Amino acid sequence: MPFCKQCGGEIPQDARFCPYCGADQTSYAPPQPPPAQAGLETKNTGLAAVLALIFGIFGLWGVGHIYVGKIGRGLALLILGIILEWVLGFFVFFGMMLGGMYGMHRYGLPTLLGGFAGLIVWILVTLAIFIWQIYDAYNLAKHYNEHVQRYRRAPW
Repeated sequence: MPFCKQCGGEIPQDARFCPYCGADQTSYAPPQPPPAQAGLETKNTGLAAVLALIFGIFGLWGVGHIYVGKIGRGLALLILGIILEWVLGFFVFFGMMLGGMYGMHRYGLPTLLGGFAGLIVWILVTLAIFIWQIYDAYNLAKHYNEHVQRYRRAPW
């Protein structure tokens, strides 16, 4: 005995309509998911995190975000990373060295301690943003994949 194409109920062999749900058995086609965009693939969450980690070590934050497709956020993080790690880092390190070498003789120990405190603050801020951008790239890739699987299109 055949089964209904919609509800799965058992129907007579020559039935045109299902006695349970009323579905037409001659013209029923199961619902199709919306067509996927051509070339739409999921993003590798591990790769997004690894790109953010490796490039982030060199102050090139945001590469994981660019991989996921968040270009604006990725470029903003890239600029921030270059400014914080390279430009500000240069001034903190060389300012501390120069302050330590010359300021110690002229101004005493507080100059060196102020430079050391600046170094600690710079390290903590840089490290916090570095770790966050790795975590964020991973989560964005995860969100991207869930959205593609559910709606068959990119979320951004």
